[in-house]
Amino acid sequence: MTKHGKEQSSRRRREAGRSSDGSVSVFLIIALAAVFMFVAIFIDFSRIAAMKVQSERLTRAAVRSVMSSYDPLLQKEYGLYAHGGTSGDLIMGNVLNDSLNPGDRSDAFRLMAMELDSSGLELQRPLGTYDIFNRQIIEDMKYKAPIDFTLELVGKFKPLSQSMKEASNTVDVLKKLRKLYDKREAALDEMLTKQRKAGEHAIRLSKLVMDPPGQPINDASLGGSIQTAADGASQYEDYKDKQQEDADRPPKEKQYTLLLMAYRSGMSSIGSQISREAGRFQRENDKLLADAQQLWEEARSLNEEMKQVIKESENRSSNVGYDQVTNDVTPRSAASIGSEAEMIQSIRKQADKLIHSDDFLNGFRQEIDNQERRYQQVVRAVAALQSSLGGEGMKGAVLGASRELQNYISNYGVSGSGNILDRQQAALEQFRTSDKERKAMEKLANQKLKQASKAIEAINGLNGQNQDIMDEFRELQQYYDESLQFNAEADSMSKGKPLDDDPYDAGKQAMDNIDGMFGFMGNVLGGVRDELFQNEYAVHYYQHFDVGNLSGIVDGSSTGEEIVQEFAIGNQEVEYILYGFHNPAGNISAAYAEIFASRLAIRTMEGFVVNSKLGNPLAVLAAAILYGIEKAIEDMIQLCQKGSVQLSKYVPVELTYRDHLRIFLFIHSHNEKKLSRMLALIRLNTGINPAERFTYASGEVKTAMRLWFLPGVTKSIGVVFGSDGDEVQGSRYLVKRKADFSY
Repeated sequence: MTKHGKEQSSRRRREAGRSSDGSVSVFLIIALAAVFMFVAIFIDFSRIAAMKVQSERLTRAAVRSVMSSYDPLLQKEYGLYAHGGTSGDLIMGNVLNDSLNPGDRSDAFRLMAMELDSSGLELQRPLGTYDIFNRQIIEDMKYKAPIDFTLELVGKFKPLSQSMKEASNTVDVLKKLRKLYDKREAALDEMLTKQRKAGEHAIRLSKLVMDPPGQPINDASLGGSIQTAADGASQYEDYKDKQQEDADRPPKEKQYTLLLMAYRSGMSSIGSQISREAGRFQRENDKLLADAQQLWEEARSLNEEMKQVIKESENRSSNVGYDQVTNDVTPRSAASIGSEAEMIQSIRKQADKLIHSDDFLNGFRQEIDNQERRYQQVVRAVAALQSSLGGEGMKGAVLGASRELQNYISNYGVSGSGNILDRQQAALEQFRTSDKERKAMEKLANQKLKQASKAIEAINGLNGQNQDIMDEFRELQQYYDESLQFNAEADSMSKGKPLDDDPYDAGKQAMDNIDGMFGFMGNVLGGVRDELFQNEYAVHYYQHFDVGNLSGIVDGSSTGEEIVQEFAIGNQEVEYILYGFHNPAGNISAAYAEIFASRLAIRTMEGFVVNSKLGNPLAVLAAAILYGIEKAIEDMIQLCQKGSVQLSKYVPVELTYRDHLRIFLFIHSHNEKKLSRMLALIRLNTGINPAERFTYASGEVKTAMRLWFLPGVTKSIGVVFGSDGDEVQGSRYLVKRKADFSY
């Protein structure tokens, strides 16, 4: 090969080598670019994932930091949590800024250079709403309230449950029977009065027929006065003879003209009088006997109603609560008193003694019919007399009419051995042997009840004597009204109920309150209710009145003017929550009256046992209520002097003034009103309006981070990314996260 050929061959080999080296470099560049792009994508995706987690944590921490700023006064004084007065946006902004601050080092490498784009905070669910306030009460009291309630109240009252059930049932049925009994007996008395008046109306007619009655009619000469039909009958024979003699004489020789005219005038006059009196007698008797018939029907109807009351007496719905308390397994409770309950039940079982038998009542109805029959006989006899006046047979007609009238009067008019109505009245009085004693006890009970009411009147008389306290109550009322309006409620309560004037009504109302108390206890034992938590919260966190301040008023040694300053709202918060009166004395007097009523109920139960031997159920009821009133007055004096009173002579455990308030909170179920009163007191005492303090925060934070590779990669390959509401703005990746927190 020539030298030239060798040079050409070598050049071709070098050119081929250079061509091959360029292909490999391009290939490697392409391969490395793909690998770098793949790795770069994962680097930014890792940064994004870490950013999302960090943003979630940061948002939650910021919201928690806001809610950690709760009001310490609310928490300390009332166990409540609500956001304090510091601006939530300010707290949240500071937390976010501090968390995202990169620090002072300039050489630090920041893998995630996060920055705050925007943030927002919304506070919701104000403490002043019933649902939120109630939920926090439940959270605070859910452990201690059921335990305190069971041990401190149910354990004390459980031994009394069956005795109080029987006492309440007995008061209920005997009070109803007493009213029906008195109405029935009054109807029977009025019936006999109507019948007696009907008999008495015959006396005037009888005197026109013959006065005095029951005498023979002897013949008499003309010229005597004619005052009765018998007078006319006695002169009739002489009148007839003289009339015949004058008839046989010439007109100018007649001798008896004036005597005959006087006789006829007298007979005409007595006839007119008898006619008028007979008409009046018939009208009066028709009405009186019809009234008597109606009164008998009323008495019979009342008697049947009494039977129905007795029949339904064992089916009271309020018995359920008593039985639930009795059957509950309560630690440290005294043994139930069974013999007293049985004794009271036996008194109620004697209620049948108050019922008149059908035969007894039908005897009265039959006698009305008999009186009607005898009345008709009198009417016929008087009619026969009227038709015979001035004619033959007048003596017999007069004697017959007088006899019928006298029989009617002796049976139904004038009292005497033969008076049928007297015998019926005596039968009624024999049935009412205990009524006089009962009426005396009722009168005394009325006097004692008025004595108990004097203390309440004295307490109410202290209203308005301290202007500063009145101003405080007016401010409290404003807060209370605003709370009601905030929760869209309306307060319909205007004033409390004083003691009933009637001892039986007072006793029944006291037993109704006890029914409600045991009913609530039974419901709580069957399943804890919100009311229990609210009531126990009230007595745990609010101040009640010092009942010892009333000792001078109750025992009558003081007018109470020196304790007016003790009626400030801060000294009677529990009473205000319970009753809601916006004046200094109203809540205290209401509490006093209700404590008296509760003592009256328990003492009346004891009174049934003490007076069970009286026999007549209504007499036992009157004696039991009198006993209850007397002992309740003594209890109120002891409670004010000592601060507690023995629950019952049969259950010797102490019951404090505070325990009584807890009981009454069970009975009064105006839950929304109670909540508004509590909220109003919180606002008055702390200056914090619960309607403006929130318990729930919802925060939103948007953070941003500059991407390193993804914007260029996605642009080169034409892909748009972003998920879960995230955004990409140029080379910035934005993450939006929300967090919520509630107390």
